Amino acid sequence: MSAYGVYLALPLILGALADSYGFSNRQIGWIGSAENTGLLLGSVVVSALSRFGRFRRVASAGIAIATAGNLATLFIHSFVSLTSVRLAAGFGSGICYSAAIACLSLTRQSSRNFSVFVVVLVLANSAELWLVPSVISRGGIHGAYAVLGLLYLAPALLLRFIPPIIRSTKSSGPGPGAVSQSTTVPSMLAWSCLAAVVLFNVAASAFWTYSERIGASIGMVPQTIANTLTLCNLFSLTGSLFAYWLSRRWGQHRPQLVAIAIMVGVFATWSAGISNFGYVVGVLLFFEVWSMASVYQLGTLTAMDPSGRYVALIPAAQGIGQSAGPFFAGILLAWPLTFPQMLLWVTVFPVGCMVTYAIVYLRLRRVAPQIANA
Repeated sequence: MSAYGVYLALPLILGALADSYGFSNRQIGWIGSAENTGLLLGSVVVSALSRFGRFRRVASAGIAIATAGNLATLFIHSFVSLTSVRLAAGFGSGICYSAAIACLSLTRQSSRNFSVFVVVLVLANSAELWLVPSVISRGGIHGAYAVLGLLYLAPALLLRFIPPIIRSTKSSGPGPGAVSQSTTVPSMLAWSCLAAVVLFNVAASAFWTYSERIGASIGMVPQTIANTLTLCNLFSLTGSLFAYWLSRRWGQHRPQLVAIAIMVGVFATWSAGISNFGYVVGVLLFFEVWSMASVYQLGTLTAMDPSGRYVALIPAAQGIGQSAGPFFAGILLAWPLTFPQMLLWVTVFPVGCMVTYAIVYLRLRRVAPQIANA
């Protein structure tokens, strides 16, 4: 929760940065991109170190870096300096977040644990979206970053519960998503799934970064936008649970394709024009799909790779997409394009994600049908 906190509250924070410091839409997009680039770099570091299993030490370093970065933000106002500090803070957050993912990927019942993990993220997201506007109204952007920095006290106190060294305890026995250790899956399919994660997160982060600005552009007041994002995100708890229920009956792949197709429809509809009603309904579907896709992205690779090697790279793939999304959207808005026109271009990415997963699914049906149905 703490490691992913800034990203969860990113739209409201970037909106406050624009209002407080007069940054343009392009500049706040690049600040968001820097934050997410740091998340990517932290994920890569954890992936490289995961073979040692010393996640307690890695997480400790991430907490220290992220806390220092958030507190340093309180004393910086220039665009270039702020972007650099947010890059460093994102790096620490990425280390913490990736360490959590890597630990879960090595546990028994990892698919179930990933579903619980997504539920916790949704609850954390809802709490932040509800609290951040109040924090900003009372303490400004400095208050928001101070609170986000202090949130790292909780994981710092919980570090002692992480074993000094963690090795895989994953079972390959019967159950949803279980795969025989003798099953061989072409590595290209795993890399294709990671590429699909990148494409999905480019689209999701492009909208998420500007979701507050999009609401404001159609005349919605800040509190209404915050309430919409909070309630819709909270409702997406049903998506996490529904995704797990569907995966036990239909496997990971087919429900995943349907979920991504819904996201394509939402973006395409928004590109034709955004009304207040359309914004609320679209955000509701967006969060539901985002929640379901998060479970499926983790579960799909877990079924293909019981060793957890590729699952540990998911935060890096998310980081790439979350870095590219705001940057790409910022460039489009600087042309300048309107928000609906920007979303039309962004629709290309969920389409590419859906096509990639469809190719993986069809290939698995030929080379490993038990995994295709897992």
